[in-house]
Amino acid sequence: MCGIAGIYTPGRDIEGSLCSQLAKALSHRGPDGQGLFSEHGIALIHTRLSIIDLENGQQPLYSSDHRQVLVANGEIYNHVELRQTLAERGGEFSTKSDCEVIVSLAGNTTDAGFANQLEGMFAFALFNRDKGELLLVRDRLGIKPLYYCEVSGGIAFASEIKALIGVLPERPRPNLEAVGRFLQINFASGENTAVQGIRRIPPGGFLKVSPDGCIESGLWWSLEEALQEQPAFEGDEVAALTKFDQLMKDVLQKHLRSDVPVGLFLSGGIDSSILATELSRCRFDEEFPKAWSLAFPGSSVHDESESAGAVAGACSLELECVKSEPIELFDHLVYAVWASDELMGDFASLPTLMLADRAAQSHKVVLSGEGGDEVFAGYGRYRMTPLQQWMARLRAPGSGGFRTKGRFNRPQSLCLIQSSQRSNLFEHWRTPFVNSWKRFASFDRLTRMQATDITTWLVDDLLVKADRMMMVKGVEGRVPFLDHRLVLFGLSLPVALKHRGRLGKYLLRKWLKTHLPEVTQGRKKGFSVPVVDWVRSLDPLRLEQALMRSPLLVDIVAHKELRSLLVALPKLDKKLVEPIAALLQLAIWHRLFIEGSGEKPPEKVDPLEWLLS
Repeated sequence: MCGIAGIYTPGRDIEGSLCSQLAKALSHRGPDGQGLFSEHGIALIHTRLSIIDLENGQQPLYSSDHRQVLVANGEIYNHVELRQTLAERGGEFSTKSDCEVIVSLAGNTTDAGFANQLEGMFAFALFNRDKGELLLVRDRLGIKPLYYCEVSGGIAFASEIKALIGVLPERPRPNLEAVGRFLQINFASGENTAVQGIRRIPPGGFLKVSPDGCIESGLWWSLEEALQEQPAFEGDEVAALTKFDQLMKDVLQKHLRSDVPVGLFLSGGIDSSILATELSRCRFDEEFPKAWSLAFPGSSVHDESESAGAVAGACSLELECVKSEPIELFDHLVYAVWASDELMGDFASLPTLMLADRAAQSHKVVLSGEGGDEVFAGYGRYRMTPLQQWMARLRAPGSGGFRTKGRFNRPQSLCLIQSSQRSNLFEHWRTPFVNSWKRFASFDRLTRMQATDITTWLVDDLLVKADRMMMVKGVEGRVPFLDHRLVLFGLSLPVALKHRGRLGKYLLRKWLKTHLPEVTQGRKKGFSVPVVDWVRSLDPLRLEQALMRSPLLVDIVAHKELRSLLVALPKLDKKLVEPIAALLQLAIWHRLFIEGSGEKPPEKVDPLEWLLS
């Protein structure tokens, strides 16, 4: 796990200062070392977090003839099996790094199709010195990030947006369409990021740059095509439970491959309880695997420590409860926005950041349950009644009534936005969801909802949160539920094995009842962060001043209407507090990455004081 970056400008020299700048911007992703490959027109940068082959796994990695050069971020979980197969075919290896199999698999090709043999989470850059071609590849589900921008004579790429801010050909500017998407639904989905000129390589995507500067892009793997090739599961409940048990066992055993200890973020919910149960079935060098959970003692906020403790006790895990006062979390908001660098406003980033900070004191790798709800249908929105579906379709045609609600759709919140800016911000905010809904038109409604969430919400919100909040603390997060085999299995299940009535994740609940009968599973609860209470506690005048110091908010916010709402801030309706919280996050993001150059802010600071300073 690490950070990668690079510049490819065929025929042009690259300044060494640019390489240093890119490496510095990603140093938090790789605190254990840096590597550089540079020759005329190409530079590949790597910052390392040592997980496998601690002594010799430095990058860049080279093919045996040194014609292919690789920098990679992530983990190849089936590297043991691939290495054995490749060695039998005459492949040569100089390290025990899991990523070295990428170079061997690629051979002399620059076709991304070989990535189909990889199981894992990865984003990598492979340069073919003979052909002068650069290949960028991102994993199937987009677990690992990869961004790029065009520069004079070529492209630059990096694991995080903040690394590319300084190489843009002009001062960074906000992409208003992405800003509007964030304001409506809390994240900016699609190939264009909120910074103009910086784009995402999509999940399962590749980008190839030829020596003449020609850029080719496309998909080497598609969830839609993979689902079409996946036969619908036709077995009974017992067969489904057996299949899940076999898959999860294999997946977790591979996810535990590491030369450093592996821990677990444990909430006591279904997904992390399954991971805890599987951990208890594996053998470890240490006596008890370590787990971390959040505790909010004496607070009205949901405290997960009691349920996590019950699971940890049943699974023989060493549990550390990280205690905090909920309101104090918001002193880390500026730092969390910087760490995210994506315009993503999930306040659950704050407790995730806290857990990562504590885990980093002893561990470099933790398991986390992201993906379980999307893959096995856990969300309540998947169980809308026919009447609710019909009304939603009428309200917003084009995506089956799914993902139709935006925070600024209501008249009271929409009035906060200047009328002249509403079309620029909101006209196309639902486009990624409509496009995804259309992509999966051949599947049943529930599967379409799951697939739409996987290709939008999961990759551009939850996985951004997991990757950035952990990597900023030097912790690698592994997400077993997003092994592509588990994803295809979960989506292929019949509706009756996904949910029963108003209860989601039916198959996983049944599995847990068999393997962890002593722990009762309740309804789904996520990280509970008291955003409404915090915003209501802020001083209205200072909040207004902080918001209206932002050049972006001055351009898009109706100041008079904002002031009118803030007068009633201590008792403001929740549905109006949330848009104000989004504006506050937007102001922080804009100052960090548009007004500023992405420099690291203090880890703990009052957000209003910081904006007003």
